[in-house]
Amino acid sequence: MRDVIAVGDNGILLLDSSGRVEREISKDGFKCTPNSVAATSDLVCVATSDKAKIAFISESQNYRVSVPELITTITFSRCGDVLYGGSNTGRLYVWQIRTGTLVKNKQIFFNTITDAKVDFENTTILLAAQNGDLVLIRLVELFLEDSKGVMYMGHSATIKGIANLMQGPYQRVFSFVSVSRDKNIRFWHHTKRTAVQSHLIEHEPLALVPSITASRLYLPCDMGYIAVVPYGNFTDMFYLSGHVGAVTGCVEADNLVTCALDGIRIWDVDARLCISHYSGIGEHNGVIVPCLYRTQN
Repeated sequence: MRDVIAVGDNGILLLDSSGRVEREISKDGFKCTPNSVAATSDLVCVATSDKAKIAFISESQNYRVSVPELITTITFSRCGDVLYGGSNTGRLYVWQIRTGTLVKNKQIFFNTITDAKVDFENTTILLAAQNGDLVLIRLVELFLEDSKGVMYMGHSATIKGIANLMQGPYQRVFSFVSVSRDKNIRFWHHTKRTAVQSHLIEHEPLALVPSITASRLYLPCDMGYIAVVPYGNFTDMFYLSGHVGAVTGCVEADNLVTCALDGIRIWDVDARLCISHYSGIGEHNGVIVPCLYRTQN
């Protein structure tokens, strides 16, 4: 089961798969967004929102590395050995974690990259931009041919979150999903330059999180809502509510774990019920992400 990392102003916590605090990893706090934090089994990376630095935190060390410019989104390769970072000027940076070497630096957009996601098979990276554009790049072509990928245009507002589903069970129907500030969710197929589906939701989404079982999408939203969107049928979408303020983190572990100003909530999604609430965490640790590649016995 996946553990959960909570990052905020007053430190970094490790939560178990039920959403309870297991231990403190670091007392150092960070101002960040859901898309600027990533974690592997033994390393948390945070792209700081106020300085051109990336922080690397583990239980044995804590250090910050200066980078060429402000990094706005980060994501790991599926094995955790490569870190991808998108910048506020639209450049994609690629670092090898073991050596710390910058292996790629490429202009993709001419505006801020807001999210980046690698597919499950580690074959493509999907990038989203502030102006509503998307780019899909095959990683082999990125490294061997210096490819800029394929651009998809459609959103009229900033993209807040994406899901790269290129190798998922619905890949014949759609390849990736995006949500934007204007409350629009779009489903795309990589062979078509325009969206195959486009829908409006009631609340502004702040991120996009696919479920572990690839059966639905979770959209943490403002005003305390979480939109739950089944892959197969958008009309079956529903909302979970109960948080105070914007939902700034959302992770599927044993159950769905979400975070907002009022703390951590644990949900039985099928029953549409909040089954646990831990107050006093969200106020200081307002972003949660999955701790990838960690397995509990």
